[in-house]
This record gives sequence, structure tokens and C-alpha cells, in this order.
Amino acid sequence: MNRSIRLAVLAIGAVVALVAVAAAFAAYTSPTLRVSYAGAVTNITASASPSDDATAVASIYVPAGTTITANQVPGTQIGTVKAQVQAVALGGALLPLDGKIIVAPPGAVTADIQAACTQGATPTAVWLLQLAAAGQTINLPAYLIPTAGAETALGPAKLVFCLAAPVVSAANTFGAKFLSAALSITGVFGAVPEGAWVAFWTPWLADNSAPNPAGTVASPAAVAQGKVTVKAKKSGAGALVTGVVTQGGQPRPAAVVQIWGAKGKAKLRKLATVRTTAKGTFSYKAKSADSFQAIATGAPIAAPPLCQLLTPQLNGIPCVNPTANGFTAKSGLAHKK
Repeated sequence: MNRSIRLAVLAIGAVVALVAVAAAFAAYTSPTLRVSYAGAVTNITASASPSDDATAVASIYVPAGTTITANQVPGTQIGTVKAQVQAVALGGALLPLDGKIIVAPPGAVTADIQAACTQGATPTAVWLLQLAAAGQTINLPAYLIPTAGAETALGPAKLVFCLAAPVVSAANTFGAKFLSAALSITGVFGAVPEGAWVAFWTPWLADNSAPNPAGTVASPAAVAQGKVTVKAKKSGAGALVTGVVTQGGQPRPAAVVQIWGAKGKAKLRKLATVRTTAKGTFSYKAKSADSFQAIATGAPIAAPPLCQLLTPQLNGIPCVNPTANGFTAKSGLAHKK
């Protein structure tokens, strides 16, 4: 473990209690979380604006019902990461970083560094994000920690990251300020049909002198499967094809729907592409064909109701930038009636 990272993490742990009383709210409203599944891979993207205060600590809670497999042997690669920081040492230039996510080997993260970031909690697993840029490698620890007490309402575990202040020093060679990180983690988190990942973000004070717990915000990311239904009603020589796209049981507006059709025993071919209305409905007048199928694609979107739904679990922490995952769904085959 690089000494500069160690000193930065220790500093976070030492000052959190001291600033809790005196800290003012930070200008900290941009943190955003997005999560999606692709087979055994969980994609987690966290981001913040360059104009916002810097992030000191991020804790990302795993949804209730998630099956967690965290018994990989040390040194095992469990994923990849792509990140971007703003580098003070390079005149504020944007610096891309990427690398592997591995299970931390014994001794890679010392006990004092771990305790400072986890506040004494014992992790189920410790990972290293091996971020490479400009000929240097930064080993950023990530801690998978079981939840306890009231926080179990958010889920069974959380991922915790501690980040150095964005100032050029022995603790941060580039003066790097976190802007985004996209993690693809394989074989650890089982997909849930519906749920919410919730990130809690604590910023540094505006002058980067200490973390600012009073400025903490939450940003949730809903994960839910999409569904599309289709039916066809005879209309002259053709058919009126209609359907509904939903996600998590709710209408999904602005979804892109491909209408496929065939005549008799012919192979299905794409007839048209339409979009759903605000109520999640779509329609298309087919000139021919008597069998139809729909394939719907929903892009990741903002999900304002999510903040209200999570109000009891957030305990007064401001909720910002809620999102819902994208999806692709295919209907069954509908015959013209």
C-alpha cells in the first residue's frame, strides 16, 4: 500500500468526529449512482460534477435480497474499473484511469488504514481497485461490510470507499478529484428482480481541509426488470398492433419498441420502430402480416419517486439524482384477431 494513500485514509478517520458538529452544508448536489446487471456482472457507475465539492467517503448499499459471494481467494480478479479524475497538478485536466479489481492479498491494506475507513467494522472482503495513469498505479481499497442495526433496512451489505482530498501533496500526487468510476464486478452480487442500491456520499469541506459529514447526501439507483406486452387486432388487410411497456410494474415512457411481424409461416422481420407514450403504451398500423412480436429497450432514466419511497430509510439525509436502470425486453408472439 502506497504511503500517500495510507496517510489520506488515516486523516479521514481522525477528523470525522471533529467536524460533525461544526461543519456547514457543502455545495454538493451532483453525486449520482447507476446500477445494472448483465448475467453474472454487476455494473456500478458513480459520478459527480467537477463544480461540486470533492467526495471524501462513498458508501454504496446492496439491495435487500441480494445473494453475495465473497469467498474468492486473495489475488483473484473480480472485475474491472474505469475512472476519471480532475488533476490539480495538471492544471485541472481530466485524467482517465483504468485497471483491475482484485481481492486484496494479505498485508496489502494495513489494519490501521482499514479501521480508519471502516470505523472499526470488520469487512467480509477487502478489494483493491488498481488504477493506472501516467505511469503510476494507485491501489484504492474498497471494503465490503455487512450492515448492522438500523442500516439493515437498506440491505445486507455496503461497499465503502475513502478518497484523498484533491490537493497536491504526499497524500495525493496528482491532486486528484474524483469525478466518475465505472465498476464491472463479476460473480459477487446476484441480480435481484427489483430493488434499490443506495449510495451515501460525504464531501470534503470546500477548502478541502476536512470531511464534511453535515453535507452528506444519498443517491439511489433502482434496478427492475422491464416487460413488454403486445396484441394485434384486424384492421382492413392489415392489423393494429398495440402494447404496453412497464418496468417494475410501472408504465415506462419513452421506451423504444421494435415491431416485428410475419405472414403465415414466414420468418419474422422488423416492420417499424416506435416509442411509448407517457403511459407506456405504443401502437402501429401494420399493412400486412398476421403474427407480431415487440422488443422494447428502455434507457437509464431519472426516477424521482424513488426518493420519496426511500424516505424512511434515509433518516433525513437529502436525496438527490435518483435513477432507474435500462433494460431490453421481448414479448411473446401475438396473432391477429
